Amino acid sequence: MTIFDFSMARNKHLLWKIKLRGFLDGRESLTEEQALSHKDCDLGKWLYNDGMKKYGTVLEMKTLEREHINLHARVRRIMELKHAGNAAAAREELKELDHISDHVVSLLTAVEERVSQG
Repeated sequence: MTIFDFSMARNKHLLWKIKLRGFLDGRESLTEEQALSHKDCDLGKWLYNDGMKKYGTVLEMKTLEREHINLHARVRRIMELKHAGNAAAAREELKELDHISDHVVSLLTAVEERVSQG
């Protein structure tokens, strides 16, 4: 049985958020596939391949799934605004995304703590 590296997941999530900021600043490219699918990103792959099977009974996992879906919906909105030339509105959406992102990170920590307790 492979043990999920929650610390690496949190770090990858934070790096992804930096990449999104870079996209808004014009320094990074971001494909729709990378950004929009809550099932195709690294966290989504884990959630739907192993995470829910192994830890689906942990209360925070359902919340994590819901917040992760919300996060990708917000990313979709940010990309739409950026492509429409409305960078100011995209930055406002990014502020909201930051709150969701922080919650995702705290949920990953909560799940990790619960599963490490047995």
